[in-house]
Amino acid sequence: MKFVEKYSNFLKKYKLIVIIAWVVIIGFSVWLAPKFISETSGDFNVPEDTPSFIANTILKEEFPDIDTETTIVLVIQNPNGTVLTTDIEDFSYDFNSTVMASNFSDIIVSINGYYYLIASGLTDAAMGYVSDSNNTMIFEININAVSDDELNELVEFLNLSIDSIEPEGYSILLTGSHILFEDMKRASEKDIIVMDSIVLPLALIVLALVLKSFKLMIIPIVSVAFSIGTSFGLMYPIARAMPVFSFVPSVMMSLVIAMSIDYSLFLLSRYREELIRGRDNYTAVTLMLEHAGHTIGVSGITLAICFFGLVFFPIGLLATIGLGSAVCILTTLLVNLTLTPALLFQFGGFFSKFRLLKKKQDELPKTEKERKELELQNQMKSIWYKIGKFATKYSIPIILVTLVVAIPVSIQMLKMDTSIGEVHILPRQAESTMAFDILKEEFQPGMLAPMYILIETNQTNGIINPAFFTLTQTIIIDIANQTDITEQSFITISWGQGFAIPFFVAYEYLNNVSAAYDTENAVLYREMIFARYTNGDNSTVMIDVQPSFDPFGSYVEDWIKATREILAEYEDSSGFKFHLAGGSTDVVDSVDLVYEMFPLMIGIIVVIVYILIALMFKSVFVPLRLIITIGLTLSWIYGLTALIFDVGIFDGVIHVLQDINHLYWATPVMSFSILIGLGLDYDIFLLSRVSEYRNNGYTERASVIKGLYRTGGIISMAGVIMAIAFSGMMFSSVMILNEFGFILALAVLIDTFIIRTILVPAIMSLASKWNWWPRKLKPPTKDLEDVE
Repeated sequence: MKFVEKYSNFLKKYKLIVIIAWVVIIGFSVWLAPKFISETSGDFNVPEDTPSFIANTILKEEFPDIDTETTIVLVIQNPNGTVLTTDIEDFSYDFNSTVMASNFSDIIVSINGYYYLIASGLTDAAMGYVSDSNNTMIFEININAVSDDELNELVEFLNLSIDSIEPEGYSILLTGSHILFEDMKRASEKDIIVMDSIVLPLALIVLALVLKSFKLMIIPIVSVAFSIGTSFGLMYPIARAMPVFSFVPSVMMSLVIAMSIDYSLFLLSRYREELIRGRDNYTAVTLMLEHAGHTIGVSGITLAICFFGLVFFPIGLLATIGLGSAVCILTTLLVNLTLTPALLFQFGGFFSKFRLLKKKQDELPKTEKERKELELQNQMKSIWYKIGKFATKYSIPIILVTLVVAIPVSIQMLKMDTSIGEVHILPRQAESTMAFDILKEEFQPGMLAPMYILIETNQTNGIINPAFFTLTQTIIIDIANQTDITEQSFITISWGQGFAIPFFVAYEYLNNVSAAYDTENAVLYREMIFARYTNGDNSTVMIDVQPSFDPFGSYVEDWIKATREILAEYEDSSGFKFHLAGGSTDVVDSVDLVYEMFPLMIGIIVVIVYILIALMFKSVFVPLRLIITIGLTLSWIYGLTALIFDVGIFDGVIHVLQDINHLYWATPVMSFSILIGLGLDYDIFLLSRVSEYRNNGYTERASVIKGLYRTGGIISMAGVIMAIAFSGMMFSSVMILNEFGFILALAVLIDTFIIRTILVPAIMSLASKWNWWPRKLKPPTKDLEDVE
């Protein structure tokens, strides 16, 4: 209390300085926050010791042109017939001439398409650009490395060019890894607008129903605005220094809305309660900080620590989600513990006088005896008092029933599987996603994210011999036979999309020794294949793998691992070095590393939580019980999630779920830290009140019941507000956010209305005096009928 009084006196003395400081901070943040969203990226930042990092490093060193290239695919579809028409032929040549005559011609490596290759006499290659049904055609536009801004300008130019020359009756769309990522960023921006326009007002309406004061509602609105602006502003320099994943702003927005309004609810409800009791403004703010402030302080710091657990994953996606979440939690906590009390001190005459307060104070009995009788009547009528009495009276049956219901659901968690499929992270309604879906169905989608087999001989001209050609051809055939990939998926100096290239043919191109190979087609072959797939001293060869299956889909993980095993066998027998680069290799390595580290992270977080709660309540049992009940919530939620996303019990009802067979690999890891923190939040709030009553001399059972009576309504409203805030992610067009929002919203509701309000009181009642062991408390002298 002494510290709180000193802190309260400090804020009262320097309240104006605190407010001005925050206004200055938000002024800078308003300028920086929008820039943060545009600085997000799709990089994973794979650790240096992974096979994919090593392979991609070699790719950059030996084949710099390949590493810096990106591909845009133009998809033409005729829903009513063939694309092999004069309209599309004219469009093809008009498009090519428009692009090559533009200012972007110097960054275009090549434009490959059906009519261009037919004109060059490459009929077999041309057929790869038209679907079997002849209703879809693609152009492959290969581009040299440029900045994201230049790529965006090129995409805009291509769209404008298509609009100006597009023939009627055809659908023409663009896709590519860069375009898909840019659409992910735009989807994130739309998600934030949805949260601002729908979710935030709903959450504030619920808060208004609890506080019943328009004056007090000003503070949570200010708190949310300052928390969002400051946390986004702080993340901008971080995003400049390291890649921050594209949907981090959406997650941060949901967290800020949920936690800021929650913290405002805890603080202002206690402030309001103290004012109704007749306290002056200074005392009300001080008691608010002592009780509710202490609760949100411990909860917020613990939650931030849980998020910082993600930072230690050496994967950019998880690390930046953890960092962004921790930043917004600490910022929200700082705003609520500094700006909120400063505003209450500075404008105390305004906030401490509201219509409900006068009404409540007028209703207060004149004598102490009448006041106690009224308090007892209100207590007896309260639904939370009745739930508390029921939970503590029938504690053993409640615990048993909860376990009987929870175990069958929790067991479903064993069916939970994860996927690296792109369907989880691509915006559903984006044109680039629709084009990519067409590409997957009609062509080899691997052209958007090809993989590369690198073979290092470590000898100059080591690849120019018949034996090496035979080796590479054998490897290709073995991989095609042993995995689900076709021989047409491979291109290299010894193989051309389904057929072997004899050494004596390739030799002339590799050495350029014959004038017979100086024709236009020969030069084209040399540039497209022989010069492209060998390094400078002919010691390393690259095999381009463009799989017919989705390069970001769930199967690619199995294919990468199976191919690496095959290459390892050849490495042992040949003495050459084999690597697999590009595509989803970095994602596969990231997933393996994350789930290898995940148990350690769980253990560290559990230990930290146990120590913090044990120190806060000076008890051995309280943190143990807390961890068990949070574990029950987690198993329950993950079990229900497996039933919905893996088993598919709602596939026939919710159309979007029909394409989802697994959770995205990052969802369980991301949600774990947040679920731990949310469980702590409400538990600490309830426990603080229970501990307060027990310290004041109430019996164990009376402390639990009265604690629930005082906090049950606030916890339930806080849970509803949080569920509303997290449900905003369920409106997103990105499936991982739908999964994330569903898990968090459902977890909050189960935790709020079942675990914290029924199961926790039952366990605490059963544990009785062991709740506080080894702390020694004075013998109880008060019971349910006593009133302070």
